[in-house]
Amino acid sequence: MSRTITLAAALALAVAGAPLLAAAPAAAADGRNAAFVGGLAAGAVGGVLLGQALAPQPVYAAPAPVYAAPPPTPVAYDPYFDQMTRLHMACDAGNRSACVHFGVIIGEHREKMAEWRRLHPDFFTWERY
Repeated sequence: MSRTITLAAALALAVAGAPLLAAAPAAAADGRNAAFVGGLAAGAVGGVLLGQALAPQPVYAAPAPVYAAPPPTPVAYDPYFDQMTRLHMACDAGNRSACVHFGVIIGEHREKMAEWRRLHPDFFTWERY
């Protein structure tokens, strides 16, 4: 963290040096103290101004772009999904004719069986009691 003296602090430092001038002995009143205090004040003010001029200025940084998530890929409606879900639940509940009808639907649509296994693996697993 960089410590810099503000302009107000530099002026306060210069004013604080004024009592040094007043407290100087009469023998040294040849102006050396006044020159010292003046140089001190000018150096402090000049240092502050130079420090602020050389300080790195904040650079505007553009905010990172916000990317939205890609829209979900549309899934074609499967007209057999609702019927298969209903039959699978009935089969799990013990309805034997629902199990047979569920198997018939799978057997009639073998070209879709790989897709159904990937999308609905729970259709192809049964718990044994």
